[in-house]
Amino acid sequence: MTVTTPVRDSASRPPPAQQRPIPLRRRLTPFAFVAPAVVMLVIMLAYPVGNAIWTSFNHEVATEPGQGEFVGLDNFRAVFGDPDFAGTAVRSVLWVFGNLVLQVLVGLVIASVLNQRMRARAVVRSVVIIPWVVPTVVVALMWRFMLDPSSGPLNELLLSTGVVSEPPLWLADTELAFPVLILISVWKWTPFVAVILLAGLQSVPDEVREAALIDGATMFQRFRYVIMPHISTSIAMASVLTIAYSINNFAGIWLFTRGGPAGSTETLTTLAYRYAFQAFDFGRASAVAVVLFVFVFLVSCVYFYIVEGRRR
Repeated sequence: MTVTTPVRDSASRPPPAQQRPIPLRRRLTPFAFVAPAVVMLVIMLAYPVGNAIWTSFNHEVATEPGQGEFVGLDNFRAVFGDPDFAGTAVRSVLWVFGNLVLQVLVGLVIASVLNQRMRARAVVRSVVIIPWVVPTVVVALMWRFMLDPSSGPLNELLLSTGVVSEPPLWLADTELAFPVLILISVWKWTPFVAVILLAGLQSVPDEVREAALIDGATMFQRFRYVIMPHISTSIAMASVLTIAYSINNFAGIWLFTRGGPAGSTETLTTLAYRYAFQAFDFGRASAVAVVLFVFVFLVSCVYFYIVEGRRR
């Protein structure tokens, strides 16, 4: 006995219910939730950036009230024509490069150590990040005391052990001041990089590590082919943040040397400060700020192109 199932004609099916249009109020609700954040971003970010860009194209000098006028690219020509600008720009690049390389390398070593199983690992991690959480002003006071040529503990230690015969002028020597400031910056900001890289290292599965070890991979091979692919995004993000913080690190230089001695630690941030608050030329100061903004913007574009391109 065969059972036949009746086939329903498609024309006999009931028509699908028409979808009701979404009310306008419901469609605008998501925008209402994000509106406060957008307004804050416009007030705190978009307006200052736009105002700085506009000021860079104007003659704005505080000692000449009422003389402001649109001058086009004259401020940029004046800045680029400044005899101190070339050396300051090169020094800024060296400042960023030195901070980037040392912070990433040392941060990777610290993150690798903190990723190991050890006793009191939480306590060790808390101690490591102390330099990062200490305010920059406190760091400046502490290191100025440590490096004081006459009564600083570092010079007393070097003199008592016979390492040096005369106390070095750490922050007053044109050859020593700049490298010393880089090392102090690395000491303060490396824990931040280490935290980012530690998060990347913790994302590497233990099974993958064990499989590479069983296969006889060397330490370099495990790092190159197992760990690096997992932490490349963390390294890229840490590098971009390090570049951005380094190029804008005004307090880390001004609180120590104010750009001296003899301009040996002058960077674009301190140069912009001199234009604005010593020469009172806000047009040229804004031009320097725009140059810094373009540099950081290009670095961010490169980061998103590389990282997001890999993800796709």
